Amino acid sequence: MKLVTADQMREIDRRSIEERGIPGIRLMEQAGRAIAMDVAEAFPPGRIAILCGHGNNGGDGYIAARHLQRFGWDVTLIAVTPPEKLKGNAREAFEQLPPDIMPISWGNHANMAEILAQQDVVVDALLGTGAKGPPRSPFDEVITTLNEAQLPVFSADIPSGLDPDNGRGDLVVKAFRTITMGLPKWGLVRGVGPDMAGYVRVESLSFPPDLLTARDSLLETLTQSEAADLLPQRPPGGHKGTFGMVAIAAGSAAMPGAAILAGEGAVRSGTGLVRMIVPDSVRPFVTAALPETLLTRESPGGDQLEFADAMNWERVKALVIGPGMEVTTETRRFLADLLETCETPVVLDADALNILAANPEILNPGEDKTVLTPHPGELARLLNVKVSEIEEDRWSAVARASEKFRAVVVLKGRGTLVAHPDGWITHIGAGNTALSRGGSGDVLAGLIGGLLAQGIPPWNAARLGAFLHGMAADRLLREGNSPRGVRLADMMGQIPFAFKELESSLLANQFNG
Repeated sequence: MKLVTADQMREIDRRSIEERGIPGIRLMEQAGRAIAMDVAEAFPPGRIAILCGHGNNGGDGYIAARHLQRFGWDVTLIAVTPPEKLKGNAREAFEQLPPDIMPISWGNHANMAEILAQQDVVVDALLGTGAKGPPRSPFDEVITTLNEAQLPVFSADIPSGLDPDNGRGDLVVKAFRTITMGLPKWGLVRGVGPDMAGYVRVESLSFPPDLLTARDSLLETLTQSEAADLLPQRPPGGHKGTFGMVAIAAGSAAMPGAAILAGEGAVRSGTGLVRMIVPDSVRPFVTAALPETLLTRESPGGDQLEFADAMNWERVKALVIGPGMEVTTETRRFLADLLETCETPVVLDADALNILAANPEILNPGEDKTVLTPHPGELARLLNVKVSEIEEDRWSAVARASEKFRAVVVLKGRGTLVAHPDGWITHIGAGNTALSRGGSGDVLAGLIGGLLAQGIPPWNAARLGAFLHGMAADRLLREGNSPRGVRLADMMGQIPFAFKELESSLLANQFNG
């Protein structure tokens, strides 16, 4: 699903009304009802305050008030913008209120904090995507008071105070859920957006589907339905050779677990065979932990390059290099030699990325076969900048890296991003802090490598792998776990169930045409 700027969404809105003949009040009616439905699905009827500003955002709030009262809620309607100043569809929405819902004016009550303290839930319909700059009076006071109340807040379209394009804002409503209309806005997944928006629900309303799906944006957020469409075919008569072999060069005496985690990520990907290229010191650990994987023959010196020389490369369909390898003279030579001779898709992770940062010439530019999976520190080294510069604008940073190395780049972290050399960037909405532990990236590298081995192109394998990785972590939380105490083994155990969810979504996609 594409991400849009405020201007792009306004253009879709204009074309829907002026060119396609969809009445603006119908779109507003659908938006207000969607907000009310979302509240009603999340909480039983109780006391709710709806804070309405001007413009269409306030109009959405007035319509939501009417529906919530019908759903059994005790509605307190607070007009921050005097109703007599409303125009157009917002004015019409206000005039449709039943006579027993009389809005109170924010400015006529000295202590609105007391009114909010009596509520169970709040709807934020204050400022929409048309607001520019920091909130002005009285909206700054309203947002401050609302955040101090610490109530579940449902924001209409975007949390008030959030810049819809860059996700910045020093004073922003802290939402429990955001119901965004038409398409998700850039600001919901950038800057402080993910922290302030809560769970984001997209309501397409009656916007023409062709306007919503037109490929006029290089930025997107991957939905579960779209991720399902990336699944590789799995013929019922397939065998281990059908589903490809991935080779994983990983591990060291100090970090044998990284090889095991990458290997298990690959095993969980659905690939047919996983061959491990590991030092002698790591072999016993891999054998014990992953009996289904293959090992190269033992080398007298325990040298990984000798292991690689013994490989039957014609059978290998993808290669993962780097988890737990350490940076040494031998691993530098190993990586350079492999990249020079390897013709299969390759995933570079961990210390392979650190070697690449110091020796960018070893990567053959223009080859559309490479996936890089850095965390912010590794990406900073690849771009020779400070980590703070990466975190300040993750989107620009991942795009620069993808263009520089002509590779698909997966920037891990809150809101994982996947960038294509041609400028496409996909935001991965799945995932949570259960993944914030050492070894999580090793699993992801193996998972992507296993998908590559099944014939999925690097761009799709990276996006699908990152989404499955996040889905597995999200399933842990849905089953009642805290992100604090789970192990990576718990998360990896959820990967088959994440695949099952995607398969169910794929069937639904096919059924719905």
